[in-house]
Amino acid sequence: MQRGSPPEFKRRVLAAAISYLAQLKSIDYAKRRYVDADTYNDDPVLLGDATSDYLRDGVKALMIELYALHTAGDLTFGVFGAEITLYRVPHAIDTARMLSNRGLLLEVLPILRLCLEMIAWSSVAFYMENDEAVKSLKAHDCIAELKRIYGTSGKLYGYLSKFAHWGHVVHRQFISVTAKQTSVLYASARYRAMALALCVIVVDVLVEVVRKLYGERSKSLIMALQGVLERNSSRKSFVVVADIVEMTQLDELREIQRLLC
Repeated sequence: MQRGSPPEFKRRVLAAAISYLAQLKSIDYAKRRYVDADTYNDDPVLLGDATSDYLRDGVKALMIELYALHTAGDLTFGVFGAEITLYRVPHAIDTARMLSNRGLLLEVLPILRLCLEMIAWSSVAFYMENDEAVKSLKAHDCIAELKRIYGTSGKLYGYLSKFAHWGHVVHRQFISVTAKQTSVLYASARYRAMALALCVIVVDVLVEVVRKLYGERSKSLIMALQGVLERNSSRKSFVVVADIVEMTQLDELREIQRLLC
């Protein structure tokens, strides 16, 4: 049963669970006796779920639009490598989204860092014609070039890199020490908000790189992801992150919001 399943389907599943746990013989009886007819009819869509849906639908749109942008004819090795790499990014973002929905953060950050490296590498390789130069191109070295397209990408890469290697900075983030006990925090609603916001920002970077690489041809992709062609505060990714900051009122989310360009 998924969150988007029809209300009646959810009610029948609930009745089946009640029937099993109460050791009743009839699921229909359990539904009539214990399940209100309006249950699940007006379930609100929470902001975290709405953000996840935006990312999920965005990934689907990216796969379609990136395929449509594929360069036809004779390709340079750089264009081939860049387009294949960009086509791989949405899947990685979707994996990060699913982990984010579990309230994870430590596990999400390396995936998003990889996504940013893939995007940066593609933004440089796209213009290269020498096969050996493409093969020797290092993703880390491309981050500086990515800043020409997305000004805060260096800061974003630094933020994601803070937790890429295990050390004391990670301990302070995920270990809570009190007078009575030391505990390890695996997942939380705060982590979910932070991780989803970072996923949205990486999508924002990807859209701008596609805009730079394909120019006018990228309009359909931009509209599918952002709802507007202009790179301003009315674009969907900007609004989604702003809504998360407004709802949480967390300093960590304000710091993440400043990574938007």
